Amino acid sequence: MLIRFITSNFLSFNEEKEFNMLPGNFKSHKHHVYNLGKIQVLKAAAIYGANGAGKSNLIKAIEFLQEAVANGGIIKSVNETKFKLNKTNEAKPISFEIEFSINKKIFSYGVSFNAHFVIEEWLYESGITVDDKMIFERKNTKSGKISIDVADKYKKTQKQKLLIELMEDSLLKTGELLIGKSHELKINEILAARHFIKNKIIIIHPESKFANLVPTLTSSKEFKSFANEMLQTFDTGVSELDVETLSFDKYFGDDDEELKKEIIEQVDQGHTILINTDTGGVLAVKEKGKYIIKRVIAKHVGSDGKKISFDLTEESDGTQRLLDFIPAFNKILTDDVSFIIDEIDQSLHPALLKVLVQKIMQEDKTKGQFIFTTHESNLLDLEIFRQDEIWFAEKDKINGNTQLYSLSEFKPRYDLDIRKGYLKGRFGAVPFLASLEDLNWNIQDA
Repeated sequence: MLIRFITSNFLSFNEEKEFNMLPGNFKSHKHHVYNLGKIQVLKAAAIYGANGAGKSNLIKAIEFLQEAVANGGIIKSVNETKFKLNKTNEAKPISFEIEFSINKKIFSYGVSFNAHFVIEEWLYESGITVDDKMIFERKNTKSGKISIDVADKYKKTQKQKLLIELMEDSLLKTGELLIGKSHELKINEILAARHFIKNKIIIIHPESKFANLVPTLTSSKEFKSFANEMLQTFDTGVSELDVETLSFDKYFGDDDEELKKEIIEQVDQGHTILINTDTGGVLAVKEKGKYIIKRVIAKHVGSDGKKISFDLTEESDGTQRLLDFIPAFNKILTDDVSFIIDEIDQSLHPALLKVLVQKIMQEDKTKGQFIFTTHESNLLDLEIFRQDEIWFAEKDKINGNTQLYSLSEFKPRYDLDIRKGYLKGRFGAVPFLASLEDLNWNIQDA
């Protein structure tokens, strides 16, 4: 579970700013709070703000850290991602810190980059009520060498000590992360931390497509039932999703001969190939000696009561967007993952979006977290969210720095119309900052 994320000197974040999933002292929606032993975290966060306020930059910061950890380091200078509106920041590093829970143990991982270098890196087990326990610290010495300090319990043998020394001397490059050497180090806590950052935070961008829709529908009856029930609930006109089988010759055109040959070679090696498409991907497999394509289709009921198949490209943008979300919502119900969706309202009708969000938030058996950015003010409803689950991003007019704050900082009454207050600018982060009178719409061209 994600607990908090902190960044500084990255894109529109000048000074250190924190986003967190920590609950305040509110009694509403108690099923939105997960108990992680020494700490509690929230189920959801809705992040509001004007265009250019920095909502998406928060997600980009999380993704930057995630990709660096997955890749084991950085391969090019980070300087272009620094906050550019303050000259003094050119010499400063960009920094990230993420706190998360694994099996009710709290970990905190942090790293700073400058140019092509890792300046410092560390991983701690957070004590919460007692002192934190260091797992490792990595720094650069004044002479430019890498210094690594690992907790004593991880270097009891001569072999373990030698490996750390080799990391310091030559195995760990200046742009590489020590957490990226988790398989070499064979330290369970480092392996677990890297796995969480890589795999337990899943980011969905406006243009993202869920590529595993076909294999998931094919392999899981439970997921197929869940997806069809959700589509019917939202009155999309789709009676059910199904998987259609096509021959290679029927699916691939004459211009795709080279691609077809490449895929056949891989399939002959025993692989199931997932081919990305605009509607989430298709599967290339070999069954009973034949090369076939499996793709998802939507079925509608015709006027005669019979089901008619449609390609997903024939569905509305809203239905296609909903298909991108359905696997995420299923995961939130079944797994302790943290889904982060940028611009959740894109291509979805406000009424549909509200019903969708309400359905997730009302469910009291979820296991994951649901975090999203939006402009949709209809979701600003304390019947749906707790006050501490509503966040705002606002850009400082003087220095262009993004500010992050929770609605709970304003302590509004529970019966207050949050939507109206937001649109009037009571909480900052208003979606439209210009005066309509200044646009001179009433003046016609001469």
